[in-house]
Amino acid sequence: MSFSNTNSRLKTLPEGYVAIPISEDQKSNVLKICVLVRNKPDDVAGHLVGIRNTMDAAVFLGCIIDSSGRVQEWLELRIQNSASLIDTVSAARQVLSNTMLDNRWRRQCQALEELEGAAIVKTGWESEQPLPTFLDISKKSPVHPLETQSGAAWKLCKDEGLLQQKGLPAYGNSLHRYLYVPKLGGDSPLVPVTPGALSNDSTKPMSEISGDPARIIALNPQAGLMLVKKYVPINLETFVDILNGKPWDGLKHGRSILDLGETLKALTKDEPTISADGWLFLESQGRCGRMIETLHLKLRLLADIVSSVRSLIYHLQRPLLNISPESWQVELGEPGRGLPFFWTARAVLNDAGDAVPLAIEKSDFKYYLPARTPGTSVYRPLVTSLPTQGKAAIRIRKVLPDTSDTTAVEGTFTTQERIEMASNDVVWFRLNLACGDINLYAHLEKDSAMAAGEWRFRTVAQKIHETRISHLRKAEGVPVADVPFEIIPLLSSPYDLYSLAVMAVRILLVDNTNSLPVTLDETLSLLHQIEAEYDESTGLQQQISKVFKDDQRWPQALGPHHLTFDEMTPDEAFSLIPSELWLTTLAVVLRMFPGPGPYSVCKNYGDAPQGGLHKVFETTLSDLDNLILRTRSFIVADWKSNREIASVIRKFLV
Repeated sequence: MSFSNTNSRLKTLPEGYVAIPISEDQKSNVLKICVLVRNKPDDVAGHLVGIRNTMDAAVFLGCIIDSSGRVQEWLELRIQNSASLIDTVSAARQVLSNTMLDNRWRRQCQALEELEGAAIVKTGWESEQPLPTFLDISKKSPVHPLETQSGAAWKLCKDEGLLQQKGLPAYGNSLHRYLYVPKLGGDSPLVPVTPGALSNDSTKPMSEISGDPARIIALNPQAGLMLVKKYVPINLETFVDILNGKPWDGLKHGRSILDLGETLKALTKDEPTISADGWLFLESQGRCGRMIETLHLKLRLLADIVSSVRSLIYHLQRPLLNISPESWQVELGEPGRGLPFFWTARAVLNDAGDAVPLAIEKSDFKYYLPARTPGTSVYRPLVTSLPTQGKAAIRIRKVLPDTSDTTAVEGTFTTQERIEMASNDVVWFRLNLACGDINLYAHLEKDSAMAAGEWRFRTVAQKIHETRISHLRKAEGVPVADVPFEIIPLLSSPYDLYSLAVMAVRILLVDNTNSLPVTLDETLSLLHQIEAEYDESTGLQQQISKVFKDDQRWPQALGPHHLTFDEMTPDEAFSLIPSELWLTTLAVVLRMFPGPGPYSVCKNYGDAPQGGLHKVFETTLSDLDNLILRTRSFIVADWKSNREIASVIRKFLV
């Protein structure tokens, strides 16, 4: 047996691709930041290699090249793009705007720099908008559009006075963007660059400034902020499947497979080196060591995931609300000759989340919403299956000063809709009074209501203008019908903890014989069974052990034989992994699910201390660290001898 050559780590451009600098300034640098472009567009994916899309960014594959054209590092280019947010509910509620997104971007860049400082390539575009950028494929050059007559560059228009003068949406409180030529001042035409942006006599279409579409493609037409970061090419689910025993097809761009280096090539199905170079235990040594090694590597991966979420929430002090396997990549280090490269694996968080603060006017009250309407996902809890929007009748009982210069409103809320609310949820409703619309946010109390279908409410204290307070007082006792309302659940870091629990189920319990939805259902059924038989004198691990012994369907559904794609029975798997270790692992996972039960770390999806949202992950992280230490000690044991001894003991016990 021989190991792969540790010196053959040169990175080269894939065949049929070129590296184009992302700005004119980069063209003269010795080390150039470039975007990877396919000479001829792929039938499916086009010229640019899109890595993924986030809430407010498109992410493309790039690289740093030197003066010889050699690739020094692969990069991901995150380019701000608000197009996907324009028609969302959050935008309609005026939660989202260019100013909010710009500030959010800068905070996220600062947080990522704290977490992954060595991976960030500082350009200045993290906080200052670059010029709008296109790419000339034929000349392999960046293009910044110039105004024909003056020769001046088009730039992002943030001049609110000019936009108002031209009858166009403001930059600061909308999601729409326009380009203009600052040198021309008020005489400059404006070019809308976001979908659905208003056009009038003062605007001109993008096609008039972008050039020939046969050879020009858009890279950053909105002049969005950018973040340049080291690229980690292996996504989390791919790596978990590799640990399970499934080879990788390689990095795809449409119909093409990209070759980005030797380490990645070693993971593909055409390379036999994965068996020799990836693992500490070789296949010739049997499944004994390989099973415990797989558990150890998966626990390390899970701990990385939990730790990265905790750290990011610590810096941002907001939840993420969109966790899924796509939120992580797995970075492999460059090991020395003969060292197993799976042991260099590290999960890297690549998405800072979708959560945006609920805009409660002039209030310190903090609630968070997903910026995009969340679709159904196995990784997100279904907060309620009942309607969350509708029409209500409102009767104001009393308008009262709360503290200092804030005001609260008490009243009665009536609706024909069947609604369910947790104690910390709020209801938003909009009163249309003579002074205009007033947005209020209230907690509902059913117990103090006087009639069926009614709730008493008290609104969150807000700073309300005296004129509006006067109109609210005039409305006291007057029924106001057809008031639109929406239930807003309190979603905080425990919502993310639920998602991480589902991630743990995916990593530890899903193989080629089951599916995540089925396995998750069985895991939650186990939790409900244990809670139904709760005995305060017995720990969670002992409760799981009792349930497993009473019904053999549980070890079949949730046993350690699901750690890999190797075919084996639960009994065979428990002979390789001590049952006490596996049951402790299951106990850690069960505690991660928020709920009112006695074992859950959090009681609901809002059960997190204000200013300490990251603390809900600390128990889980400590438990995982302990499991990592225990499995590491098992790896150095003589498992073959242990198994022979155990076999002899079993013969005498029969």
